[in-house]
Amino acid sequence: MSLFWQEHKKLWRSGLTRLAVCGMLLLTLGLQVWAMQCINFGTMRADGSHQIDGYANIRKSQQYAAQWQTLTDEAAQDMVRTYQQILAENPEFDGALADFSFLQGTLVSFLWPEVEDQTQPYPTLTIYYVDPARLTGLYERREEKLEYYLENQFSDPADRQFFLDMDSQVDKPMAYGWAAGWSAILGNGIGGFGQMVLPVVLALALTSVFAGERRRGMDTLQVTSLHGKAGLAGAKLLSGLAFAVEIFAVFAAVMVAVQAVWLGFEGWDLPIQLIKMLTTAPMNMLQAECYELAYLFCSVLGFAGIALLMSALLPGTTAALIVALLITWGPQILNQYLPWSVQQYLRLLPFVGGAEDIFRQNLYHWFGFRIWSPGPLLVIPFLVGFICLPFAVMAWCRKRKR
Repeated sequence: MSLFWQEHKKLWRSGLTRLAVCGMLLLTLGLQVWAMQCINFGTMRADGSHQIDGYANIRKSQQYAAQWQTLTDEAAQDMVRTYQQILAENPEFDGALADFSFLQGTLVSFLWPEVEDQTQPYPTLTIYYVDPARLTGLYERREEKLEYYLENQFSDPADRQFFLDMDSQVDKPMAYGWAAGWSAILGNGIGGFGQMVLPVVLALALTSVFAGERRRGMDTLQVTSLHGKAGLAGAKLLSGLAFAVEIFAVFAAVMVAVQAVWLGFEGWDLPIQLIKMLTTAPMNMLQAECYELAYLFCSVLGFAGIALLMSALLPGTTAALIVALLITWGPQILNQYLPWSVQQYLRLLPFVGGAEDIFRQNLYHWFGFRIWSPGPLLVIPFLVGFICLPFAVMAWCRKRKR
């Protein structure tokens, strides 16, 4: 245990490690606060820029949405009617306060495309002019859209039925509330931003665990210690994994703290279908957030294993850093040029897939079973990292024998 603490303190004392962690903190906190206070929820000016009043606008939006509790035909009609009345009285009304993107994009134009009138000044903005009485059969239309989508995605009727059975567990009529804040968190806030920041921090710190010792000429001296080669390598691996867990905890704490201050947790029990209407997962917002954090955690551990293996295998920290990042960034860059079946398996590498798969209908067919992608996206990245660890020890010990 004392050897582990020595290695762990050495890792944290590294100037590069401290720089990477401080950079992550400043970037994460700064960008998330700016997004909440300005870019995502600030009042839009006439020139397209945003004012710095997101906190107040979020409270107004939550209060506005509280007029309706359940998403029914009558509620959808009343939402559109209320919006039209407000707009008639105040043409400068900020539609974002009324959750314009959900009302127009996710609901009316998606489920009732036939109401679009090309004679109108803005024909695609159907909630400006549609007769609310025409908005009927919300859940019947959603089911038709879902069946059509699944028919185009899956040729096997059993695959389609898999997701229809899943959708049957979604409570209907759905609860309603202001979901734009949760959309920002679950869309790219946690998963997308984490996949961009965390690999860089981990790679900068962990690729020096073994390779840095060789660069400083300390590797030969260290293996003569009382603990031996394997003991030292094990302490380094545990130190690296502990660092990965700590970095994830810091990142998650910052994200949740920003959410708590600006968005709060109101609407945690709303269905995620308010973000993407054709989602079939019977999950609420809080469950989705927990999944996305779990996905990041498993990817962090998986990528830590890869970075440590590259550090043990390659002669220098620069080479180890580049290769480790290419393992996760390369498939993302080449994704559009690869067959779909290849893409699906590459997505199982740490940080290559997406925490947002809970909103999608992706299947793996393994051993005669149909497995929804969010399960493998949790398990496989962790296993990849776990498998890398013994090979890192062997590579380090083998190099020391030469």
